[in-house]
Amino acid sequence: MKCSRCGNDAVIVQDYAGVALCSRHAAADIEAKAKREVRKCGGIASGEKLFIMGGSSAESHALSTLLSVILAGRRDVTFTTDVASATAVVTADTLDDIAEHLLCQVCRGDAAELLAVPEKKTLRPLSVVPRTEVCFYARHHGWTGDCSTQDSSAFCSDIAAFLKTFSADHPSAAYALKRISDQLPDLYLERQNHAV
Repeated sequence: MKCSRCGNDAVIVQDYAGVALCSRHAAADIEAKAKREVRKCGGIASGEKLFIMGGSSAESHALSTLLSVILAGRRDVTFTTDVASATAVVTADTLDDIAEHLLCQVCRGDAAELLAVPEKKTLRPLSVVPRTEVCFYARHHGWTGDCSTQDSSAFCSDIAAFLKTFSADHPSAAYALKRISDQLPDLYLERQNHAV
């Protein structure tokens, strides 16, 4: 398969968008999506103190690479290891993580978790990028480790397997779940304020 943008060999097929991308265009596409998501969530202001939630996973590697691209040349942003002193929290959650989390909470009947509003500004740049593309991006930027995920429970593994199977026939399902996940806390607050 050839890249929809330049005709070189494709390394990623985005069924949800109807395109195939070579490594250069796939990396650029991931960066563009992530930057757009950061802007949508309020951006990274001058003087921002960022706390990075991550570890030694492919997602964390992709996030640190992405932040170096987003923040290139900026000296007005600092990082902290103390979440209490941070002005914003940055996570390596992928699109799959967000969609699976929503489905898990729905299936558990955990409305409080679904409607929880973060205490601090939270940026999830990779939340608009499927896990397979995040893994590609990490490998494209030198990651040589394992890209498999460590599910916390058999229940969550079942949800992930269901979503993967369902998404094979409905490629945009995870994006629809993310939109709902993004909207729920604000809708809940709006209802609460309206009721008062």
